[in-house]
Amino acid sequence: MALLAAACGPAPTATRPDVSPTANGSRPGVTAPAVTPLPISVTDAKYGLLSARTVPGARCQASLRVTVGVYGDAPPESLPGQSAGVDGFVTWTYSAPRVPSGTAGYTVRCRGDAASETKTGNFTIPTHPIVASSLTVHVTTDTPPSEQFNIDPSLVPLRDSSIAKIKATLATEWKAATRGLGSLQVDDRSADITIFVIAARGTSVHRRNPADDSQDIVIYVSDSQLGMRSVENNVAVALHELGHIWCCYGPDANDTGHWTTKQASPGLYGVDKYGLMTDPVTCVSFGAVLSCPNRFSDREMVALGFTNFPPPALDPCIAQAFALKSELNSLGAQIGAIEAQYPRGIPSSIYDSYVAMVNQYNALVSRRNALPCDPS
Repeated sequence: MALLAAACGPAPTATRPDVSPTANGSRPGVTAPAVTPLPISVTDAKYGLLSARTVPGARCQASLRVTVGVYGDAPPESLPGQSAGVDGFVTWTYSAPRVPSGTAGYTVRCRGDAASETKTGNFTIPTHPIVASSLTVHVTTDTPPSEQFNIDPSLVPLRDSSIAKIKATLATEWKAATRGLGSLQVDDRSADITIFVIAARGTSVHRRNPADDSQDIVIYVSDSQLGMRSVENNVAVALHELGHIWCCYGPDANDTGHWTTKQASPGLYGVDKYGLMTDPVTCVSFGAVLSCPNRFSDREMVALGFTNFPPPALDPCIAQAFALKSELNSLGAQIGAIEAQYPRGIPSSIYDSYVAMVNQYNALVSRRNALPCDPS
């Protein structure tokens, strides 16, 4: 049994049959107007860009369906609403960090004055290899998605100064580390890899998931064993962790991606002579300055994908050390010749000159010892 409810109201007005309203509100013999859907077409859909055309002034919004990896950044799930221009076009550009290749989807919804429409579709995210000669990096103080970190407020100033230094110098340092062959761009929108700089204590790491080839880098500004690092050393850590994208594998490397044996590389000296990817990374203290490797060795250049590369440029500090060594050798030879000529004592006629040379020699030794590098 159906229950019908009726409200009280005035009795219907009697009319002639030819003018009675029909059930659909049309007069007899007249077809009701059809509801016209809002015209909308997606004109371009690729990773990082979505464009559609509809009526001018229509309000549109969009969402994305992208499979993300275990590590790294993710694109936005929704795109901000905007109105179509006078030509009817609406275009979104959005951050497109490296994600696993495959099929992704979009949904575009537009609403006009009297109608609305929705369009869905797919686009392809191609395979995106990371190459050392053209590298894009996102550097952020954000923490990796869906992970918890014990942020130490006392380390926030070091984190902020470190990230500022990394952003300002990483491109130049990468070019120098790769002997002028590598190119790096800090890109907040569409990066190959993200470096998360964390105000916490821990072991900095490059992370890779073999199943989806997703990668990221986490830099702790304070090492869990060595303590707080300088701003400059955090830049060196960034170089080292970037090197792990390609290095090191094979019989000469261990399961942490480091060389198991140290191999001196021609043209590299001091902390750099074994390259950037040894385990442990050996740093040297020169007074208040802690110097860490920042040049890739020959075998590391090969691992990075460079088949032909020049010898490394001489570090300015090492060049200065060599120049001082040359002066010391020359001056030492002169002093030695005088001492050999006068084994029983220096004559008074040349004694002042001899003492001046000894003082000059000692001053050069002090200058050499004060250099923050090791020319060995």
